[in-house]
Amino acid sequence: MKPFRAALVLLALAAFGAAAQQPAPTSPGQVPRKVLDEGYLFNIVDWDGGQLPKLYERSDQLPLSLDDIRQLSANKFGDAAIIKMLEERRCACDASVDALIGLKKAGVSEAVIAALSLHALPPNRGLNLKIALDFEGAAGADQVSNQARKGYLYLIIPDGDRERVFFADLQSVLAGRWQHDALVDNTDMLLAKKVRRVAFEARVPLKVHEHKKALVFTSTRPDIYRSADIPPADRAGVQTFEFDYPTSSLQQNCTLQVLYRQDAMLPDQWHLVRSHFECEWD
Repeated sequence: MKPFRAALVLLALAAFGAAAQQPAPTSPGQVPRKVLDEGYLFNIVDWDGGQLPKLYERSDQLPLSLDDIRQLSANKFGDAAIIKMLEERRCACDASVDALIGLKKAGVSEAVIAALSLHALPPNRGLNLKIALDFEGAAGADQVSNQARKGYLYLIIPDGDRERVFFADLQSVLAGRWQHDALVDNTDMLLAKKVRRVAFEARVPLKVHEHKKALVFTSTRPDIYRSADIPPADRAGVQTFEFDYPTSSLQQNCTLQVLYRQDAMLPDQWHLVRSHFECEWD
């Protein structure tokens, strides 16, 4: 085959291959399905029969509870009125099957129960936990010592058949520099004191809704993974805080505040003076 004729054959084969890779021809005005499937081009005709979620006018009042629903029903409020309240205020309550069956047994109508199931706040699956540590330096000192003997702060929160354990190495906290790290001047007329305040915060899982007891303590052991591991020598210093973890709530904010005071004689020794744990749900 002559070179010129061979070149023409190669060009023809290349053109045939390119044509084979082109999408199948479509009728005028029709967009290839492959283009639509990529998610950047939308044919609004495909939306035929679709509906947007219904919008509800929400009230600034606190959400209703299961007791509120039972009382409204027992006092002869009509279904339409109770459903309207649920649409406006929602319900911070347990919307599990067992809870709905309990409402049915209490005489609440199925229409109200269905509305409650729709408008109940989502169940709590975690909380926003902030842990703030205050290190109060020795009286008269210009700075707060960044030295500490080996010690660990622990917060243990039960979660059903398990426990959530939060800890901090005090040596690392004092030696480091953190995003939320400030020096607070607690000087009064008689005694000059400096306080270093370090805070850490995160969203943490907590799944089981129940009455809980949070434990706060300091230990020299770094290997405490549950409350059963707390050494007998540390148990006397454990501080306990009780709280109810609701099924659902507008907020899920908990704060632990801890005050450490520097030893007057040993600058690298810090004593846990007090702690405070509280949560805000509404």
